Amino acid sequence: MGGDLHMSPSERDSLAAEVEACDREAEVGRQNRDHHQVLSQLERGLHLRRKLYHEGSQEVSAACRRLCEACNFAATVLLQQDDLKGAHELLKRAEQVSDRSDLDRAITWNNMACYYRRTNKLRSAVTFLERALAIEEHTGNADAAQTHLNLCATLSQLGRHGEALQHAQSALIRIYEILAPQLFNGELTLEDISDDSREQFTVLCIAYHNLAVEQEHLKKIESACCAYAEGYRWAGKFLGQSHQLVAILKHSAESVKAKLPASSAAVTRASELMDGWPQAAARSVPQAERSQQLEGLLTPRHAGGNGGIPDDLPSKQSAGRGSEEYSARFSSQEGSYSDEGSRNSGI
Repeated sequence: MGGDLHMSPSERDSLAAEVEACDREAEVGRQNRDHHQVLSQLERGLHLRRKLYHEGSQEVSAACRRLCEACNFAATVLLQQDDLKGAHELLKRAEQVSDRSDLDRAITWNNMACYYRRTNKLRSAVTFLERALAIEEHTGNADAAQTHLNLCATLSQLGRHGEALQHAQSALIRIYEILAPQLFNGELTLEDISDDSREQFTVLCIAYHNLAVEQEHLKKIESACCAYAEGYRWAGKFLGQSHQLVAILKHSAESVKAKLPASSAAVTRASELMDGWPQAAARSVPQAERSQQLEGLLTPRHAGGNGGIPDDLPSKQSAGRGSEEYSARFSSQEGSYSDEGSRNSGI
């Protein structure tokens, strides 16, 4: 019980019936792709629920989230139609009702960044992307990787290529963290890749592309050559030879290879990568020797450390147990892929 405490039971019943009617009309609008009808009915439904229930109720919160989702979806449609003013108004409304959910805020701020990129207000776009990333960074989905790529592309447009490179690298790490368990568990096969997994592989290949673009900007030509080739290898295997990214990555790799001497190790490595995955060869290095070699790679957490195992970790006495576990849209302006389209579940 909440809302207007002085309302009679009959008045409450009447309002409840109106709420149900709004929900039905919103669903009709959704099926007919009538965004105006959807938004108007969701707005009215939220208004009526605020009369029936208190502001912190589950009913009001759910209505806010539905309206936020609908505003974001309609805004992205208007962005595609170049109705920038209409899109901005809807995104401002989405931001007003997004305070019930971190996810809603992150989606709204990502889409707000898309608006600011379209209007060439790149610094504002960076601000909204950084806000979204602060929410997404510790979630277990691929949203953070896409936001890193958006930041990469936006910073690249601003000429901040060192920062853009860092975001491309972060995107690679995040998407590998999503894909690696699926690959290890045998959940991904070439014959049966879900739409979600295909999107994740697309993000991975875009990350390699953007990484290579920024390496080119920073005159790291050998690294760019190998990054393009690595992206091509993944795209060819998991997206299919007809995918647009395959052609783009192949052309980019070949173009960069042509700038390097034929004797370059990077050219040799890029050619190997573009040939696909070789058969794994057996290795005979003893486990104890491998463990000793790897221990020297650990960076000490405290100043003045000498490398190797940090002081606050137990030394590895039982090496025989095995090693430890330590826990699209193409932008022609900069030659970078970015996630300018929104991430939303649609209406």
